[in-house]
Amino acid sequence: MNVLIIEDHPIVAFTLSRIVRERIANAEIIMADSFGEGVSLMQQGMQVGLVMLDVNLPDTKSHHMVPALRSIQQNVPILVFTGNEKHTTALGFLNAGANGYLTKNQPIREVGIAIQAVLSGQRYITQDVKKIFGTEFFTSYVPNSTPLKIELSPRELEVLALLLDGKQTKQISLQLSLKLTTVSAHKARIFDKFQVSNVIDLFKKVALEY
Repeated sequence: MNVLIIEDHPIVAFTLSRIVRERIANAEIIMADSFGEGVSLMQQGMQVGLVMLDVNLPDTKSHHMVPALRSIQQNVPILVFTGNEKHTTALGFLNAGANGYLTKNQPIREVGIAIQAVLSGQRYITQDVKKIFGTEFFTSYVPNSTPLKIELSPRELEVLALLLDGKQTKQISLQLSLKLTTVSAHKARIFDKFQVSNVIDLFKKVALEY
């Protein structure tokens, strides 16, 4: 089985490769230190049995990386491995279709458990994320590419995507070059359209609308 590790820190990449070899017999490890390199390898026709993806890479930091990989190989298991401990970020990537989300502060044994889970068709989420958002959401939600049923303006779609990526109002303001009051107004309209009052409920409602 080819296992693609997309990770820009050599020590972390080496550690992951050792764990993969312990868990998967005859695993062929392919390393990429950027998302662009990983995509290029897959576009060349290499079939991958597992992608381990660091989402804090210099060339991109978005949950849109997941559908980009799936556009090349639709059913490839994707295990996100990141130093970002924000739970909203976890939901953004899981909502985008990642099979698992593992933070780098977890014990090393959890990496092996996560690998086995996603390879067996299960979804892997750390226990702290499950405790906050509830197990039912993760066990019942199956991502797909059906467009949202709720109509949003182009700008609202941009703000929604950043909210799902765990961005705060100030960060969205800077990224989109908008006033804080403008972002707050867009956020309020999004909440109103989805009939929610907070970002956590927004994630769950978006999942139901897909």
